[in-house]
Amino acid sequence: MEFSEVIDRRKTSRQWTDRNVDFEVIKRIIGAGMKAPSWDHYRNWQFIVLHTKEEKENAFGYAKQVVKRFDSGRYENRKLNLAQEMYAYAMPLQYTMLVECPYVIVPLFKCSKLNAEWVSKLNPLTTAWCVAENIMLAVTNEGLGYSLRIPLNKEHDVVLKQLGVPQGWMTPCFIGIGYPKEDEPLPEQYDSSPEGHLHMGAW
Repeated sequence: MEFSEVIDRRKTSRQWTDRNVDFEVIKRIIGAGMKAPSWDHYRNWQFIVLHTKEEKENAFGYAKQVVKRFDSGRYENRKLNLAQEMYAYAMPLQYTMLVECPYVIVPLFKCSKLNAEWVSKLNPLTTAWCVAENIMLAVTNEGLGYSLRIPLNKEHDVVLKQLGVPQGWMTPCFIGIGYPKEDEPLPEQYDSSPEGHLHMGAW
């Protein structure tokens, strides 16, 4: 697949077929993640791979509770902008989009505490997102789909505790991987053209 096609086809998926994914493909995808820029040059990342339903249910109970508390009625019978439409569609699927896909990758980076006093203090998190980006592009290149959940508030610590992650490690996100349903709804997107977003020389 040409790189431009990968960029154009990349999107978040939230509904899956029952088709399994070869673990060799998962290893290639993680290998792509390992080629991301590394601020400390060590590529000191680890990856937890969840495959069984029990593993995923154990990890994402917090997301299940978030879904239960979501009030979809707030979005009915009213005009929504595109962001609200996406939110109303995506929120009820935050648990199943992870539990029902064949694999979930939890990328981990070494960091005890985020210090956002200066942007440079976020280098460990920044490079972890480079890892996640490589993974999502590699997933698309393999003809698969991905779901993406950023842990909400204390969910980060709850999930890592459930997974037995040692102190001093963090994760930017949870990435589900599988074959998406072909008839999954595709909410309308905002225009991605750079026009109107460019400032030449200065703001």
